[in-house]
Amino acid sequence: MRILALMLCLLYALWAKDMLIIGVENEAVKINPAYSEDHDAVIGLIFSGLVRFDENMKVQPDLAKSWSISQDGLVYEFELRDDVLWHDGVKFSAKDVKFSLEAFKNPKNNAEIYVNFKDIKSVEILNDYKVKITLSKPFVAFLDSLSAGILPAHLLEKENLNTSKFNQNPVGTGAFKFEKWKKGEYVSLSANENFYLGKVKSKKLILRHINDANVAAVELKNSKIDAALIDSSLLKTFEGDKKFKIMREKSADYRALMFNLENEFLKDKNVRLALNYAVNKQAIVDNILHGYGFVASHPLQNSWAAPKEFKSYTYDMKKADELLLKAGFKKNAKGLYEKNGKVLSFDIYTMSNDPLRVSLAGILQSEFKKFGVETKVVAKPSGSFDYSKVDSFLIGWGSPYDPDFHTYRVFESSQDTNKSPIGWNFGHYNDENVDKALEKARNSLDSKERKKHYAEFINALYENPPFIFLTYLDFALVYDANLKGVKPRILGHHGVGFTHNAYEWSKN
Repeated sequence: MRILALMLCLLYALWAKDMLIIGVENEAVKINPAYSEDHDAVIGLIFSGLVRFDENMKVQPDLAKSWSISQDGLVYEFELRDDVLWHDGVKFSAKDVKFSLEAFKNPKNNAEIYVNFKDIKSVEILNDYKVKITLSKPFVAFLDSLSAGILPAHLLEKENLNTSKFNQNPVGTGAFKFEKWKKGEYVSLSANENFYLGKVKSKKLILRHINDANVAAVELKNSKIDAALIDSSLLKTFEGDKKFKIMREKSADYRALMFNLENEFLKDKNVRLALNYAVNKQAIVDNILHGYGFVASHPLQNSWAAPKEFKSYTYDMKKADELLLKAGFKKNAKGLYEKNGKVLSFDIYTMSNDPLRVSLAGILQSEFKKFGVETKVVAKPSGSFDYSKVDSFLIGWGSPYDPDFHTYRVFESSQDTNKSPIGWNFGHYNDENVDKALEKARNSLDSKERKKHYAEFINALYENPPFIFLTYLDFALVYDANLKGVKPRILGHHGVGFTHNAYEWSKN
């Protein structure tokens, strides 16, 4: 019996060495690249794009070996790899690329990444491993967009992409193959033995869905998971513990209060300006983030497109008061601003399963109360309310990819959810100067011109604010000290991207 027990322990140790368990915050609704511009962790592990990003955020070949772009920015030709197999053993080819791009741009599929592909005029198969893509107008972010996972034509060409069972049982060409999805708990993956970029170093990978930072910290301490992004307030329990390593990773992820411009008070620009001056952002960074972040002023601060100089709001109660007086408000006997007998008040909605957002909402409520504005914090689970219908919402955006991502879809007026069901302009923001700047920036081929237009966009946001930009986040990746191959990278929304090279991770 003792020998048997020892053998079982040895077998378990060998099995555990070949398995990674990673805690992730978000759970995809559909495991399909068409429905995730953020490139959710699970999607990035199962699927491959024509291009990929390395740890320095430089575009590298993936399913494509090489490419050329015409001088006018309208024609892209890709030489594809001829050694790639889908996880079901079928060979990848140009047919899959044509099918995928046409599926992404088809409005009937309601693809979240539609705006990145809507300007495709045609996709031609030149041979089994060469495609030619022609755009109707230049879109310089198109190459970055092609990091989106390619779909298998042989499994989906006769399917309705919106409702296909494929979305719950995906087949890709990436480093890991889908095995099982227990919703609300985990996704189980196994190594793709035919992965074309190199040997996958762990035979099995499990993504545990843990949206509570405290639970993730406990699971790490109890050796139930090997790695997770941990809230900065919980890092003290890991500092000095030799069983763990901590990697600080920068991100393009910011938090902001989104105004709904259909609200009777918030549609007034002077009210929105006043509220921006009434918040002490630096105190938030110092007291809530414990230094893991910095003050946010606009949506491109961690992008190459960020101007060196830009306007930002100082913490200035006097200026805020002047703006509300200009808007026709006066303080009543209770010290609250009111106009025409109505107290300036609104709801602040936030996701109850996100401790940071709940804390930020509470701080804003306190700041506004000191100033004389009445607010009510409403914390509900993610997805349980319509972001476009509430007075205001503690929002988060930010992409490490081309600056067009998470700007055009969030701030451009055609992306208002009243006009486009797949748009991300939940606050119904409409500014002519913003629209012009974003359109010029996405269609210009000159990086200096693009940077100039993004500076115009940022200035227009300052003049007519849709949000109160609060803070950018740095992320702390805590992982088992025996885990090797982990590489840092600038992360996206909710820290997406920290598993970008998970196929190279292995335990000693």
